[in-house]
Amino acid sequence: MKNMLKLSNYLFGWFFHKYERFILAISIFISTILLLIGNLNNRDMYNHIAIEFRTYDLVVDYSGAGFVFLLGLIILFVSLFIQMNSFYTNGKGMYSIFTLPMKRNQVFMAFFISAIASIMLYFLVWLVVVVVLYFPISSMYEKAAAKAVLYISEQVTLRDLDASITNGFFLAFQRSTFLSTCFPSSWVQCLALWSGMFLATVSVVFAGLYNEFIFIRVVLFIGVLGGFAVSFYQAWILFGNYFFYSGKTLMPTSVFLSIGAVLVGATLLYVALYKLKRRKDI
Repeated sequence: MKNMLKLSNYLFGWFFHKYERFILAISIFISTILLLIGNLNNRDMYNHIAIEFRTYDLVVDYSGAGFVFLLGLIILFVSLFIQMNSFYTNGKGMYSIFTLPMKRNQVFMAFFISAIASIMLYFLVWLVVVVVLYFPISSMYEKAAAKAVLYISEQVTLRDLDASITNGFFLAFQRSTFLSTCFPSSWVQCLALWSGMFLATVSVVFAGLYNEFIFIRVVLFIGVLGGFAVSFYQAWILFGNYFFYSGKTLMPTSVFLSIGAVLVGATLLYVALYKLKRRKDI
């Protein structure tokens, strides 16, 4: 156990310095620019009849930050696969695995733990950035509303509007498609998100450390896609309800998908550990 934790810590640090820090920096930089530029472009939006004050959930959803987040997460999974697959294509990496004083299934679990830690770090850093940006962006909208002069009609003119919202931060995480899907507050959404991430992580680690049959890798890549579909099932439902005027709900389909993802992920994890016991390369 001690050696497994040491190896997972090393793999996490190596992956962070080689891939993840760049993925995080670029994705967060782009999303921050999108959020701030989208806000600045609408600072004079009160100089006409319609009141278009945007709450934080609208700012986030219309900025494109959700697309940047998803793209960064996909690149993160691709990088995890490249990292693990390199131990087959790199002779030095294969030699290192052969000389490790630990069982092969412990090697797999070390890769799996480091991958989970990398994914959780990605979500955590994004959450911190989303929380921090709430205050300056909301403040800019409130100041713009206070300076605005709204001509409702020839007889009605509004000045010095107080657009402050005491619970705007909480409502943003409830109303925003991106925030409520990627940083859910309900247990149903959390279950769907992390059960899907569990399936996707097990699949990508298994695919990275297994190159015996290409068909197996294809199935595992499908497992990664299935994990993403379960994790972001709420987004598909919300988009469908909005564009097709449907009334689908998360319950109980989301719970069934979550349970299915956990069962499939656990099965793949068992198969991977079983096969590694029978092989001599890893």
